[in-house]
Amino acid sequence: MSRYLDLLEQFEGKRVAVLGDYLLDQYIIGNSSRVSREAPIVVIDYQETVHHPGGAANAAQNVAALGASASALGVVGADGDGETLADLLARRGVDCSALVVANDAATSVKLRLLAGEMNAQKQQVARVDRSHRLRGDGAAAGAVRDALPAALEGAGALLISDYGMGLVPGPVSALAIERCRAAGVPVVVDSRFNLMRYEGATVATPNEVETLEALGSKDESLLSRDELARRLVQASGVPGFIITRGSKGMLVLNPDGSVELVDIVGSNAATDVTGAGDTVAAVVALALACQASLVEAARMATYAAAVVVMKRGTATASPAEVQEVIRAHPL
Repeated sequence: MSRYLDLLEQFEGKRVAVLGDYLLDQYIIGNSSRVSREAPIVVIDYQETVHHPGGAANAAQNVAALGASASALGVVGADGDGETLADLLARRGVDCSALVVANDAATSVKLRLLAGEMNAQKQQVARVDRSHRLRGDGAAAGAVRDALPAALEGAGALLISDYGMGLVPGPVSALAIERCRAAGVPVVVDSRFNLMRYEGATVATPNEVETLEALGSKDESLLSRDELARRLVQASGVPGFIITRGSKGMLVLNPDGSVELVDIVGSNAATDVTGAGDTVAAVVALALACQASLVEAARMATYAAAVVVMKRGTATASPAEVQEVIRAHPL
């Protein structure tokens, strides 16, 4: 237990550069008590609109929430949603000096409709995504590339958060990985669709579905075989993996080829897993910045994830909350 409490204390003062797709999560919340006469859908009486950082922005705010410093490296549009997102990040202590505001881009937004009876817990009834894809060799990506040296200065780790919006993978992420490798800085990759395109990174943190898709397989039993490590490393050029498996814990594939299982802590009945992958990637990056092993990083991420999955929406964990979980569930 003392090892993980020490790691948590070491997070303060560390800095992580977060490169990737900066999204805005928007929640429209209302009461629902009747079905429309026009169609078999619920009618929602509007109450409020709430915004949260999403994607790479959620990963960055998770870093900051744990007492560390986060540098945002990405693109938002010159629009109201981009202003909202940048303001949210600044208020959460994220350094946005390298966050590019592009006139020829629009901020990507994930809109969720939440409804339920009055005084009852609201549930998602629909989600609408407004996605803007960037060219990896375009002007906005070039501005991010120019901001890399300053953003990586003094960083203890680089986190690449890839939600498929085009900035990464590509020339920007390749240059960032090259610079980090030369400086001995660990690189953590959280990629939804491009897991095999980050050669040279230190570790990737996919979930089990993303892992199987990347391998072109639907065989879940593959995740328990030692062969998995060999296939993933050969196909990706990434020596380490932390595969999240929900209530089944995490599978750690170490650079030496060994495979270890890290169990979950706390309840296995999550309230909301939205953004939990961002939390895992953020904590893994911070732990590696503190010279932790992959297994230690996975266990720290497990403690933090146990906090955020019990919260509604994209959420973060504070040092006090993580400390409470560590003391309650010593590994």
